Amino acid sequence: MIRALSELGIAPDMIIGSSVGALNGAVLAADPDNAANRLAQIWESMTPKSIFGVDSKLGAAWTLARDGFAGKGSALCSSDALEQLIISNITVDRIEELPVETMVVATDLLAGRPKLFRQGPLARALLASASIPGIFAPVKIDSVFCVDGGVTANVPIRQALAAGARSVVVLDASPAGTPGFVPRNPLEAFVQASMIMVRSQQAGATDDLANKHPIMRLPQPTPPALSVVDFGQSRELIDVGFTTTKTFLGDFAELAGPVSDSQSA
Repeated sequence: MIRALSELGIAPDMIIGSSVGALNGAVLAADPDNAANRLAQIWESMTPKSIFGVDSKLGAAWTLARDGFAGKGSALCSSDALEQLIISNITVDRIEELPVETMVVATDLLAGRPKLFRQGPLARALLASASIPGIFAPVKIDSVFCVDGGVTANVPIRQALAAGARSVVVLDASPAGTPGFVPRNPLEAFVQASMIMVRSQQAGATDDLANKHPIMRLPQPTPPALSVVDFGQSRELIDVGFTTTKTFLGDFAELAGPVSDSQSA
């Protein structure tokens, strides 16, 4: 999606991301000209171990039995691997130092509402935004316990408008439909149920705001029936995202050229 937008000369003057979208957004904000290539490198090198710290269901089960069921932790996986992944791919220390204005959305676990970070340590905010409840432990930032931003604002359109955006381009990389198969393990079951809840949440937000503000949603991908921890087809999915978005944007030739101050993505 980012590559297709870039080829048309469309660049954001504000970026707001939630969950893994916050990580993608931070890479884009750090170096807009090379973000597409950099993100392709990151995702093509991704493995379950680089995110969850384990490379098998047996390893995950052992972690849960050792820590979770023993009352030594509130999560299935340690967030150490995810934190290292973030640190190794982020070159800017603080959110406010990014060349493009950026906001990271997490969820305030105790208050049950979105928590917006516009300044402060970038890696810590990204870790909080991507900390799936039950999979990773909450991240404490300034006395607030934070979990995945997708819980309350998977597509943070309201937050973008509240921050001053006068138009929004939505890059939603979550699948357009359900996986199409019965979950094969607890992680798949949890993520599939979460996706259903998130889809319902974001549909309501878009329907409510679309008639009041200029909102362009790029077409969501329709991937094959893949496990949530299967990164073996990343290149194919990236190519599909590019060609689908480029075809879609072909109908909006008038958008070509730099984005004005009134537009944000």
